[in-house]
Amino acid sequence: MNFLKCLKYWHILTFIIFINTHRLVAQSITPYTLNNGGGAIASMEWSIAESVSIAYFNAPGFSLNTGVLQPMTSIVTGINEYGPIVFGSQIAMGPNPTNNLLHIKARFAEAGNLTFQLLDAKSSVILTHEAGTIFSYYDENILLGNYPSGVFYMKVFFKPIVGNIKTGIYKIIKL
Repeated sequence: MNFLKCLKYWHILTFIIFINTHRLVAQSITPYTLNNGGGAIASMEWSIAESVSIAYFNAPGFSLNTGVLQPMTSIVTGINEYGPIVFGSQIAMGPNPTNNLLHIKARFAEAGNLTFQLLDAKSSVILTHEAGTIFSYYDENILLGNYPSGVFYMKVFFKPIVGNIKTGIYKIIKL
């Protein structure tokens, strides 16, 4: 009888230890995105039951995009999204995900030549956009309505008049 009592306490103790060592992460950004649960380990990040609203709001000097949560890792393809690391806040793209219109804003401290390439999931170039020489500020809309739904990558090249070329890749989801 004493053994069964100890076994019962052992199960309760094991359950408490299991609950305390495993944690769930949830995010709520009201009212646009609701991530009901998820978590992360060293090589993977996941979310469960994500509700999404896709909207793009624009006011003079400000823009707000809603969209899905995206990890910084490349799980589906061999293409690594390193645009935000290379360019930081110099380039913004949205809304992401998008149905048709991709809005690109760029601000650079120096003049230079700006080029965009849209790649599909197989790394094939499906669109090249030469912005030409820009002087600090660039604002452009790119229509994606003729392309099928899926994952695309926007490769950005910026060659300053003085200095080395910068290259970055941004993941774009087309609904």
